[in-house]
Amino acid sequence: MKQIGLIFPDDLSTNNEVLISINYSDPLLLYEPCDTFYQLKHHKHKIALLISALRHWKKDLEKNFKNIIHIKISKDRNIDLMHELESLHKKIGFDFLHVTQPSDHGILTQLMFFSSKHNVELKIHPDRKFIDSIDGFSEWSKDKKSLVQEYYYRWLRKKYNLLMEDNKPLGGKWNYDKENQKSISKLKEPPKPRKNLKSDEITISAMVEVENCFPDSPGNLENFNWAVTHAEARKQLKNFLDNYFKSFGDFQDAIDKENTTLFHSLLSPYINSGLLDPMECIVDAISHFNKKKYEIPINALEGFVRQILGWREFIRGVYWQNMPNYKEMNFWS
Repeated sequence: MKQIGLIFPDDLSTNNEVLISINYSDPLLLYEPCDTFYQLKHHKHKIALLISALRHWKKDLEKNFKNIIHIKISKDRNIDLMHELESLHKKIGFDFLHVTQPSDHGILTQLMFFSSKHNVELKIHPDRKFIDSIDGFSEWSKDKKSLVQEYYYRWLRKKYNLLMEDNKPLGGKWNYDKENQKSISKLKEPPKPRKNLKSDEITISAMVEVENCFPDSPGNLENFNWAVTHAEARKQLKNFLDNYFKSFGDFQDAIDKENTTLFHSLLSPYINSGLLDPMECIVDAISHFNKKKYEIPINALEGFVRQILGWREFIRGVYWQNMPNYKEMNFWS
């Protein structure tokens, strides 16, 4: 029985279960030209980050996996994922297709249709870019008339014992959102300037291709300033904790037209792509808080955790519970 693994540009978790489910000699497909890149106008920074990060990771994967198939983005793409898989199936044949739970319902639908059509068993593995599972969200939401993020957040806090003391919330309150709303006028000193990251040849090449393939997408790649490896993303997490975390809570909702980043973590692209693990981010933040208890306010810690454990997990659960009908449920049309 032959099997193949499939990795998309947002499947970069080092504990991706596809990688431990296939053998080093099995084909591993790295697939860049996601249909959504061509169907929707994604920001050029996003596409360049994902493509560059996948290509950097490929160098590490090649140390173990001996049969990597790498399909890159192209300007005149005339074949979609479905037909690409059919072409591969005709060439090499496989009985099992291993993939991480896709982040897009359309991709999942295509994979299921392909597998059914060609009698291939689709092995869908949990998405390790998230802390809880889709089944976990279903368990919590079962029989609820309405879904409220705050209650799911509290449920997860208890489930994973995060920011809890004797089964009660750390500091005596579940949520410090009211303390996350200082205006920029209260700022006593400006945030440290963000350091410029140097782009290597792989990243520069990816940016050139993105500009060529998606010229009408928004964004200017001349100010691209993102980490593209797991190690560099970890450095960005440490940079946030060391230099911006202290004031993150107070000015979490602040807006300044002169400084668009303020004290924000700028970690979402890394968590959403798999360059950073969400639980590791939370654990590191808690560790930093405990080491500097009299420097880091609790509203900073709780606010940071709430974004990752609360909103991020909640929105993902709502998405999968309501798709595909969710696309037509925009109240504002």
